[in-house]
Amino acid sequence: MPSATPHRRALGVLFCLLVSGCSLLQSKPPIEEVITQVAVLPFARGGPADGNQATAAEAVPTAASTVLTAQVYDVLASAPLWRFVPDLTVAQALTRLDTGDPLPAQARALGKAVGATAVLCGTVTRYRQREGSAFGVTRPASVAFDLQLVSTASGTVLWSGSFDETQEPLSSNLLNWWQFWEAGPRWMTVEELAHLGVERLLDELDDTIQWE
Repeated sequence: MPSATPHRRALGVLFCLLVSGCSLLQSKPPIEEVITQVAVLPFARGGPADGNQATAAEAVPTAASTVLTAQVYDVLASAPLWRFVPDLTVAQALTRLDTGDPLPAQARALGKAVGATAVLCGTVTRYRQREGSAFGVTRPASVAFDLQLVSTASGTVLWSGSFDETQEPLSSNLLNWWQFWEAGPRWMTVEELAHLGVERLLDELDDTIQWE
């Protein structure tokens, strides 16, 4: 997606300051552990997300894990400050690891195997494609996932974030103005909505991480 111009970004910040509860007004403390390199563990798939946006139980498609993992790599690669282990190296290491362990344990084992200081891992709990087109839908795209940064040395979660969104018309919820600001006045695919979520979470993490 094309990046916003300085004028659009400035207007976005101004609008955000006028909206109560905007996420830009919230911040997390910096991560104390110094990071030299991160690895990315492929997303796990969970059950339906809780909350008002969750519909009847629906399985998260296998493709959701692949898409979100690829999007994390895409966002990391577009930011020059991020230092991460190549996906091929991770894939080779995963063939030798136990995938039956809890997610933080898998992340720590991967970090040790590839020499990463910390590992990004996450779980996708809802991944629903829009029904319709960019100009009109009978059901909008909806996605929910979390993302964590796990320390290889201690196995502790250094940072966590979550994204849980179903696209709505701007007229029905002004707090979702950013969706239309980023994507334009159209209905997004689930891949596009998920990519916006990955960008938002990694931007938040980037503000808290300390690189060596």
